[in-house]
Amino acid sequence: MIIVDSCIFIEHLRAGRDPAQVFAPYAQTHDLATCGVIRCEVLRGMRTPKSRAALEAYFSCLLYIPTINPVWEAAEDLLWQTDRHGFKIPLTDAVIAVCAMKAGGAVLTRDKHFSAIPGLRVLDQFPD
Repeated sequence: MIIVDSCIFIEHLRAGRDPAQVFAPYAQTHDLATCGVIRCEVLRGMRTPKSRAALEAYFSCLLYIPTINPVWEAAEDLLWQTDRHGFKIPLTDAVIAVCAMKAGGAVLTRDKHFSAIPGLRVLDQFPD
C-alpha cells in the first residue's frame, strides 16, 4: 500500500495534470491510500467548487486510513523521539507517517522530513 503525500498531488495539480489520471496506471498494481491530513492539505487549495468536487470524488476511491487515537498517540511518541534526536518534523508529516506505518505501507513524497522517520518506507516515485 502506498500513501500518496499531498506534495505529490499538488505537484501534478500545479502542472495542470489530473492526479486521478496520473495515478490510474499505478492503482492497477498498488493499493493507493490517503488520510484526513492529506485530504485537508490538498482540498483546501482547490480554487473552484467543480475542481474541488472532482478531487473529493477521487479521494473517496482511495483506501482511507483513519486517524483514531492510537495514530495520534503514536505520532506524539514519534515527534517526541525525533525531537530528542534533533529532527524537527511537522505534526502533519508525523501523522501521515504513522498512518503509513500502522497500515504496513509506504509514503510517496518529495518531502525530506519523511526520511528522518525511523522505520518508515519512503518512495520518491511509484515502484515498477
